Amino acid sequence: KMQAALAAVRDWTRAVVFDSAGKVLASTADFSAADLEVYTNAFNSRDATVGAGLMISGVNYEVHRFYEDHGLIYGRIPSVDPRDGEGICLARAKQSSTGQTVFALITYKFPNLSSKAVPDLQAFLKEWVETK
Repeated sequence: KMQAALAAVRDWTRAVVFDSAGKVLASTADFSAADLEVYTNAFNSRDATVGAGLMISGVNYEVHRFYEDHGLIYGRIPSVDPRDGEGICLARAKQSSTGQTVFALITYKFPNLSSKAVPDLQAFLKEWVETK
């Protein structure tokens, strides 16, 4: 069910939901195990994550927002023209039934911006993770 719901979101270019062990729960694209491991540790150090950014298959996304208390990290590939860039958001949530930490990572392109993509991802996690 979560897989179908994730695939139905047309505003995200790539998406993956995974647990703290890196097990993929739903995905619309391939992500390497190494990248997933980095994402599970991204909230451990603001300085390291903002400094290094987030990578997908060797492509670096600059991180410009890090909200540990809200379980959100987001940024983008820099571009002179914002229509050419791509945004990224990594979110963290807890399953209410198990207390397990679950992560979700999305990318999105113009005309979608973080002001829409981030709340949409939070709503997705609330429906598919936090209430399960």
